[in-house]
Amino acid sequence: MKIGIKIKLAVILSTLLFAATVSIGAILILQHKSDLEEQLRSMAGTITHEFANDAKMPFMQKDTLGMTLAVQNILKYPGIHDAYILNHRFEVEAHKDVLEAGGEFVLFDTGLVMARHGEAAPWTIDHGDEESITFVSPIVFRDTTVGYTVVSFSKGFVREQVRRAVGRVTVIGFMVAGAVTLISIPLASGLLRPVFRLFQGTREIALGNFDYRIPEKRKDEIGDLVASFNRMASDLKKKEILRGVLNRYVSRHVADEIFRDPERVRLGGHRREVTVFFADIRGFTSMSRKMEPEEIVDLLNRYFTVVTDIVFRFEGTIDKFIGDAAMSVFGSPIRSLSHLDQGVKAAMAVKLAVERMNSLRAERGETAFEMGIGLDAGEVIVGNMGSSVRMEYTAVGDPVNTASRLTDLARGGEILVSEFIYSRVAADVVADEMRGVYLKGFDKPVTLYNIKGLAPRWKGEVEGVVGLACRELKEEGFVI
Repeated sequence: MKIGIKIKLAVILSTLLFAATVSIGAILILQHKSDLEEQLRSMAGTITHEFANDAKMPFMQKDTLGMTLAVQNILKYPGIHDAYILNHRFEVEAHKDVLEAGGEFVLFDTGLVMARHGEAAPWTIDHGDEESITFVSPIVFRDTTVGYTVVSFSKGFVREQVRRAVGRVTVIGFMVAGAVTLISIPLASGLLRPVFRLFQGTREIALGNFDYRIPEKRKDEIGDLVASFNRMASDLKKKEILRGVLNRYVSRHVADEIFRDPERVRLGGHRREVTVFFADIRGFTSMSRKMEPEEIVDLLNRYFTVVTDIVFRFEGTIDKFIGDAAMSVFGSPIRSLSHLDQGVKAAMAVKLAVERMNSLRAERGETAFEMGIGLDAGEVIVGNMGSSVRMEYTAVGDPVNTASRLTDLARGGEILVSEFIYSRVAADVVADEMRGVYLKGFDKPVTLYNIKGLAPRWKGEVEGVVGLACRELKEEGFVI
């Protein structure tokens, strides 16, 4: 079971505070116990001394009844279980048991008492393991000790009083510890609230919510951390906006490479085998003369949006738009072993999507264009071309030139490919062979192939992609 950090911190705080409270309480209890014992001894000495003062007159007058009453009165004090009035020969003058009167007092060493003869203050005689402690106070008349009062206090009484006092202190200590424990939970919550907000913020950022901000209220280190988080979220939002803008000009793969390693964005290139795809609108020049410039731009944007979406779905890159033509590359910048297959599938998907688009526009009585498509594959140089202040990621090489020438030759709805491409995909396409075709820049005639359809293995996949692309574009508000 996962235990939250709030509970952990609350437990830690509660434990520490409880331990501190108990430790302080224990020290206070020990100190209180010692003080209480001293107070009880002082009180017992005072009672014994007052007993001596009260017994002085009856003792001097030999008033047996008065002395007996004094003894009975002193026995009313809690904790006193015996009391005597003695003469200077340590003979009992008065006791709760009248039969004791006249007898010799033998409960303590009279020599000890005689050694302290002349002291006016009470003194203590502890009987060791016995359950009583005896206090003796002299009866003094005109600076002469004429007798003694003896009071025996119960040690059990003293211990009980101490135990009760310690119990009260202990209860108070546990009540304080319990209160501290209860207070520590909201205290932990208060301390951790900014941490929880930071945790929630990281989750929101991970989900792509770069608008999430944490209120900045604290002026301590936590406040600095919150401010840093908000700055990070703001920078990430700016970066995401920049990525979105960049994706409008280059493919997602190129944008990702730029963000992953900006230092690689420099002039230069490297060799790579790719498939190059050109799609050109047929008869665009003559038709554009009959349309307003705004209509031309709107129509081009609609066709190129469909082309771009299809190319991206087959992991291709839109290299550039050249007037009414679009150039795409498969296998760069992300290397792909299936770039040739993906290029042919994308070409057929664009053809089907444009046919669907033209059919819908014809039903509405709107202008429809047809596209000629050309493909070639081979080794090219791919990388950043241009200058240090303005560069473009593109591909350069014979396959690019050949694909462009094939596109110029293709009529509306045709997909022309080189003999090299056809040899690789012959089992998955249906194509017409075109022998003895002369291309600009070639010394000899070449054989081309016009792809008319796809074998079942590819057909379902391509039609599915076209249907999905058109449906999602429509859901996004794009009017085909």
